[in-house]
Amino acid sequence: MNSFFRKLRWLTRRTEKDAELRDELQFHLEEEAQQRQETGLAGAEATWAARRDLGNVALIEEDTRAAWGWTRLEQLARDVRYGMRQVRRNPMFSWLAIATLALGIGGITAMFSAFDAVLIRPLPYADADKLVMIWDRMRNQDISTRRQPAPAEYIEWRRLNTVFVDLAATQPADATLSGDGEPEQAPARKVSWTLWNVLGVPPMLGRGFTEEEDEKSARVIVISHGL
Repeated sequence: MNSFFRKLRWLTRRTEKDAELRDELQFHLEEEAQQRQETGLAGAEATWAARRDLGNVALIEEDTRAAWGWTRLEQLARDVRYGMRQVRRNPMFSWLAIATLALGIGGITAMFSAFDAVLIRPLPYADADKLVMIWDRMRNQDISTRRQPAPAEYIEWRRLNTVFVDLAATQPADATLSGDGEPEQAPARKVSWTLWNVLGVPPMLGRGFTEEEDEKSARVIVISHGL
């Protein structure tokens, strides 16, 4: 706390403290030169010897200011003042540069947000690092090299599975909301009854699908909290 108040006092009395520092250094130089004159050195030679022993006066002043004050804060204040002078001197160019930087930073921020959500941030499920997506690889066929498996393949994969805790199937679907106002399309997915167990996310209210409903293609839905 004492260091904080000392630096604050230096900042508020910068001119006065700078003068005191220069007077203090000058006093030491004169004292050193006087002592060397008493040992037999001439006036000019004694002064140069005192300066040589004391070192670089400008560097000492800078080191003392760095110890007594907030160097980075002072540098920031100087940069801000210089930037404001440049803005006033050429406002059109300055605002164009600011707008360009803002657009660039905004675009990069948006790209990183999407990149973070898709590739970096873990999925909001239990043991998200253990979730995997399985595809059919059709490398030797004259079709897409990756496609969703057929229902029969999923059934066989699940029956013969010895690696995963469980498997679930899902594919995009279209849903129509109706009843209150004009009907509207809503994004949806068709999923197997095992999805909740695979993701480790039980419904907040009600229940998920049962195996019997899945086998009989029952028209059962689970809606999101947002909907």
